[in-house]
Amino acid sequence: MKGNNSSKKRWATTILMTGIILTGMMPAGSIVKAVSRDDSVISTQESSQLINDTKSGFEKITEDADAQKAKEDSSIVTNKETTVTEDKNVPAVKDDTTKTKEDSSTAKVNKAAAVKAAVPTAGYTGPTTRVINTDWDTGTDYANSSASAYVSPSGEQGRNDEPVLYFGNSKFAFQPSSFTNNNSYDSISNPSSWVYTDNSPKNPNPIKYYGIIIKDAIPVDRGYAVGLSSPPISTIESAVGRRPSASNKINGYHLYKNKAGTGFKAIMYDTVYKLSYTFEEMYDTNGGLYSYFSITNSDTKSQSIGAVEGVDTYVDNDAVPVNSLGPGNGFKMVGTAHTLNFSLRDPNTNAKLGGWTNYTAGNVNTSTANPKKILNVANIAQYFNGGVRGTGMEDSTAGTNIGVYNIKDPSKTLTGTRSERDSGFIIKTNSNMLAPGETLTNGSYLTYKEVTPSVPPVATVTSPTINAYADQKDALTIKGKVSDVDSTKGRIKLTYEDGSMSSMSDNKYDTTTVGKSIDYSAAIDVSKLKVGSNKIVVAAVDENDFEQDTPVTVTVNLFKLGATPVMQRIKTGETVSTDESKLVTNITIMNSNRHTLIIDSKNPSGKPLNNKVPGFYIQDMTLTDITTSPKEVVNIPVPVNVTDDDTVVENNSAVYAHSFSTTSDAISVLTNKAALDAFILKNSEAKGWMLTTGDESKVSVESTTLTTTSGGDQTATITNADGKKITITITIAGGLKIAAAPDAMNYGATDGVMLPYSSENFNLQRQDNSTAKVSISNMGKQGWNLSARVSKDLTSGSNTLTGVLEYIGKDNVATDLDSGGVIVGTSDRIENQDVTWDAKQGIIVNLNGNNASLKAGKYVGEIEWTLTDAP
Repeated sequence: MKGNNSSKKRWATTILMTGIILTGMMPAGSIVKAVSRDDSVISTQESSQLINDTKSGFEKITEDADAQKAKEDSSIVTNKETTVTEDKNVPAVKDDTTKTKEDSSTAKVNKAAAVKAAVPTAGYTGPTTRVINTDWDTGTDYANSSASAYVSPSGEQGRNDEPVLYFGNSKFAFQPSSFTNNNSYDSISNPSSWVYTDNSPKNPNPIKYYGIIIKDAIPVDRGYAVGLSSPPISTIESAVGRRPSASNKINGYHLYKNKAGTGFKAIMYDTVYKLSYTFEEMYDTNGGLYSYFSITNSDTKSQSIGAVEGVDTYVDNDAVPVNSLGPGNGFKMVGTAHTLNFSLRDPNTNAKLGGWTNYTAGNVNTSTANPKKILNVANIAQYFNGGVRGTGMEDSTAGTNIGVYNIKDPSKTLTGTRSERDSGFIIKTNSNMLAPGETLTNGSYLTYKEVTPSVPPVATVTSPTINAYADQKDALTIKGKVSDVDSTKGRIKLTYEDGSMSSMSDNKYDTTTVGKSIDYSAAIDVSKLKVGSNKIVVAAVDENDFEQDTPVTVTVNLFKLGATPVMQRIKTGETVSTDESKLVTNITIMNSNRHTLIIDSKNPSGKPLNNKVPGFYIQDMTLTDITTSPKEVVNIPVPVNVTDDDTVVENNSAVYAHSFSTTSDAISVLTNKAALDAFILKNSEAKGWMLTTGDESKVSVESTTLTTTSGGDQTATITNADGKKITITITIAGGLKIAAAPDAMNYGATDGVMLPYSSENFNLQRQDNSTAKVSISNMGKQGWNLSARVSKDLTSGSNTLTGVLEYIGKDNVATDLDSGGVIVGTSDRIENQDVTWDAKQGIIVNLNGNNASLKAGKYVGEIEWTLTDAP
């Protein structure tokens, strides 16, 4: 059986007819072993199926006044790294440390004050943001000569009829004071100059006093005016410098001019409250004075800090009316020869300057008619409703007379003797929590001239609502008209919902004629919009950066054509619904009454529907808005899950596998579990997928009864990665093979046979009948037939013996094996069966008269056994 294997269904056996002699007896020759043929098996049934894988000269730093009032937050804006008082509409100017050294002589200057996380060191810490974009000359410190050092709008010294500013006088080392002319103080000989309270060149007006608010209260040692009997130190000004009682309360005082000679900068450190103060005041070319007061928390913990400023003014006879400049804008005092304007807005651009939010005016001195002077800290509730945190006259309508004795009766004007008509005002910013290193900045503008702000331009819009698709860029423009009564050039500023604005170089216009109205077109930045409703604020800004008072709002309804596909589930052989309401929901479209939804036969998703095979597919739909030109078109991929009885679907996923048949031959070569599992997955065409996306949910064999020697029906449970399971049946056809056959069968007597020369018929018996059997292995217990035929004639040398090999069955009928295969055994449908014969049946050698010419010798031939399936 050399070369034989266990899957043989064809076998060859050597037939030997021992020593046929004419006379006498001869010993039998050697037995020749059978030769195994590697013929193909009778039938192999295989099936395979393709599985598709589915796969201005000054920078203004402030907060909007109305918003501050509503929040009771005057000016603090926090950034991840720095905290500054900041104007929403005007960018802050960061300090240029290459040009400016804040204080070269102050010990332990904190150069990292701009970093919020840094712990401040003891001593002055500068504000986190510069409020005046200028170069300070720190080479000369004017702290010890502040009573004689001054700046002017031109930067020159000793010029006639020019306003000047001192940062000190004979009483205080530090006190911002300004007057009209530095050469003549006599109101009679120089009517253009101011008249001062004591006609002294060392006590000019207006005089400013600064204080702080700590935890919503004004400390008596840091108030906003002098004159209280106790304690002797009541203001920041009086705590600086010359008094023994002021020693070490506020130190590190330094005073610098800018290089142009038009402004002062004073810095100092409050050792009691651990606060750094920065004062910056600068003239513009019109003689107006920009003033900023910054407080930086130099403590290592957060503090609740506010600011307050009291101003003693003298306008002509000091009994002039106080008139509002408009809500939140400030006020003016108009005398017979002069006007003092205090404004919270830039006179050129009308932009908010700083964090001051509350102010009031009144009488500086005490009198019978007015027993509570406005600069007395104890009287703050008299002029601010509710005390320190209360409101004043800042909501007054423009032109309203707001000269007051009592805030509750603002119609009263300053009357009486001169001392009873000594006018002044107070401004403040309510407390805000400052983290270490954070800064609160307040700004204002003071001028001796009438403040006449520019008239802002006005833009209107043609359509307050715009409907468009995101890719229709031509439609995404805002159109309207713009005009300006005192300017011709400007731009249309668009402010988006995220706070970003159009570039200053975009949407320019030129009316060519003052007061003329022209059409404009402003492009919308699509990247700033989201699908849905978007609000865009439209405002005209003239060439002087004066912005439209009341902007207009445009609503842009941005559409992105689309719809939400509805997942489909159909059985094999079924078709997908054509009902739009069942295919898609939530259509985003400009006009839902004019659209179409049809199948896209090109299937751009690449997973065309096959309703014959379970799995995940895409039925692409084309959604078209036919109202647009060109038509707006979008692809809607509708997921389709095709299932059958061999599919398990639960929740979000599916697993598919079908039962199959195989043969014992096919499984006998599978040597390990991995090979068996792979065999099962392949032949069952198992697959798993997610219902909504079609993503693969990997399948595996969880368990199986199949082994390499199995027969009959076996089972396997297949699961996907999502835990869905399906159990299939594996039918094993076969296990049918010739397990063994005789290597050789010998015929004749041991000592030979005498063959007479006659026509006598007789059979030669097999020498060992017990070896004359064919063993059949039938694991599938199926039907079979075993047949035999002569595959090589009996020969001895050149002699051939034919027609002598026959099969005799149980019916004793002899059938010649030379003429073809003869069935010699049938199945009993058991796993193991031997085909045997008794001594007179099976394969025999029949000698008869036809063999009269037979020559003596040992004849060798071959019988081929063939096993075939049977019903």
